[in-house]
Amino acid sequence: MIALWRPLFVLFAVLVAVGGPRHPRGSPVQMLADPAWISSHLFVLLGFVALLGGLIAFRGRGAGLPARTSRRAALAILGMTLQVIAFALHAASLLDHGNLAAGRATPLLTAATWCAVVFSPLFAASLTGLIVAGVQDRTLGSVWTAWAGILGALLYGVAPLLEAAHLIRPEQFAPALMGVALWAIGSGLWHGGKAGGAG
Repeated sequence: MIALWRPLFVLFAVLVAVGGPRHPRGSPVQMLADPAWISSHLFVLLGFVALLGGLIAFRGRGAGLPARTSRRAALAILGMTLQVIAFALHAASLLDHGNLAAGRATPLLTAATWCAVVFSPLFAASLTGLIVAGVQDRTLGSVWTAWAGILGALLYGVAPLLEAAHLIRPEQFAPALMGVALWAIGSGLWHGGKAGGAG
């Protein structure tokens, strides 16, 4: 029987691959007004929720995991939870479109921006730790896709800071997520190492 975490990892990869490239372009006012905003962000948000569920199911293997992988998985669950909260606020920022267009305060958009700046690096660091532990303990993924996950997570972690400094645009977050998606789908389908066939 296939362990629950595997299809959830693959589902995450599929959802972000669909949602990420759909991110609207233009000024912040234009992006929030674009109908693609909600569909793009809903796909990615559901993907993050799927990955969170996958991480919980993976760690739920209990005694089947080495202590190092289990600890890193617990931290990754915390980081992923913070990322889900930050991204849910980000998706809901479309409710501030009228405020932004009128030059009024944008409480949701502002909260989402600050959460992204603080939470995304924590998500990236915790997921990177799990990817490294998974390869070292041969419990999750493989060296062939670990590099993509680490690079993607680190790029995604610094992206909000770069956006706040006006060095990149929001739609440029998607390529970073593709690296994490490649690692996730590889991990979900990989049956080698101590993870065994069903994992």
